[in-house]
This record gives sequence, structure tokens and C-alpha cells, in this order.
Amino acid sequence: MCAEIVQCRTALSPSRLPGLDWALNPYRGCRHACAYCYAQDVTHFRTDIPWGAVVEVKANIVRVLRRELARRRYDGVCGIGTVTDPYQPAEREYQLTRGCLSELKRKDIRISILTKSDLVLRDLDSLVHWSGAEVGMTVSCIDDRIASILEPGAPPPSVRMDALSRLVAEGIDVYMMLAPVIPGISDSEDLLVRGVDAASAAGVGRIMWDGFNPRPLAIDRVSKVSSLHDLGMDVSARWNHQDAVRVILSRECADRGIGLLDAF
Repeated sequence: MCAEIVQCRTALSPSRLPGLDWALNPYRGCRHACAYCYAQDVTHFRTDIPWGAVVEVKANIVRVLRRELARRRYDGVCGIGTVTDPYQPAEREYQLTRGCLSELKRKDIRISILTKSDLVLRDLDSLVHWSGAEVGMTVSCIDDRIASILEPGAPPPSVRMDALSRLVAEGIDVYMMLAPVIPGISDSEDLLVRGVDAASAAGVGRIMWDGFNPRPLAIDRVSKVSSLHDLGMDVSARWNHQDAVRVILSRECADRGIGLLDAF
């Protein structure tokens, strides 16, 4: 991984995502290198190199956050990891997410973490007994083999589900983010049912789901993943058929007593 150390001027920014009032992203770019990710499109981050090759590390973000929290009260919910994964591999070394959690907890800020990594378990000491803390674990496809192609730098879904089970056991408020459900790749009934089964086995009480966001760079990356062709996946499928997926998920979640939410 190529990490570039940068300095940020702000830590918290207003969020337009449903349910989130503020956003905090300790890194820019993401080593998970998910083919379907639209963050590169919306943040205009380094299109001259392969997605995931470079991660910007906001080395001063904990200090900046501390200063911002001292100046005013931030009401509402702070989303941690809205355009990056706060527990991507760089976090093991730089521990910026951990430092930010300490500052946010000190001010009793409500938080919602979204990640694909079991590294979140490292911070259980912070999350336990934090009534305003929520953790979402993203699983785009429950199949480890398919996920390894779509998300080459992320932990396998089986590892993520084990982490969710541990979070549930510790009393953390959690949900599974089943997203993106990609037509022709991860939208088969078998994969969807297996995903809901895994959530149920982990003790997850709610699933949030979303379809594929067809941004140009994301479409281009997914379409070029030749390994998906080898698995018989139809990477040319239309990107916008969500009704059938919702019907399947609604049925399966209802059968297991799991709440289902549309992400957007």
C-alpha cells in the first residue's frame, strides 16, 4: 500500500445521507479496492492510478476533531466512514479512527460506523457501554469467492459475519449493510437467501440494503473484472432492477424476524 500523509483542515462535515448529520472520514481512498465503489466518482480521487493503490492518511484529524468539539456542540449522528472504510488496513498502523472515537465518546456524540473489517473489534473497549454507538457491517455478497473478486483488499464476508456475531454478543447496536446488490452478480435468490441466513445466525436484528450506484468509474471497473465472467456472472446486466430483490429480501427477513430498511 502507498500511504500519503496529508493534513486536513476540518474533521467533521455536514452529511446529506439519511440518518446522518455529520461525516468523519480519517482516510481518503481505500485499500479495499472494491470494484463497485462509487467514492472515487463522488470525491474525484486520483483517477490517474488504479483504485485502492493510494490512501491518503489525514494524520492530524484527531487533533482537528478535538479542537472542533471544544468549540461547539455537534447534535445528531456522526457517520464514521461515509466515503472510506475507517478500518481499512492503514488503520492498524495509524489508529486515527480509534483516536477519533476517543474524542467523540468523551463528548457523548452519537455515532454510526460503517465498515467491511473485523478490525472494528479492536475498539470494543470504546464501543461497549456507549449507548449512542452503532456499527454497520457491509457485505456486498455473502460468497467468499465472489467477494474476493469484487473486494480484493477486504476481509472475507465469513470473517465479517463472525465479527458481527461478536459485536451482538457484546451488546453493541449493529446492522448488516447488504450492499450493493449488483444485477447479474450478487442478486441471485440463492445469494440473497444465504445473506439473510448469515445475518440471522449472527443475531443481527436488521438489514439495510442498497442497489448498485451506476457511476461511470464504478461501472467501468466492474465491467472489466474478467474473473466474474469466468464464474458465469453477467456483468452486462442492467444496473437498475431492484424491485425483485426487495421482494426476496422482504420475504426472507420477515420469515426470520429481521427488520429490512432501504438505504436510500
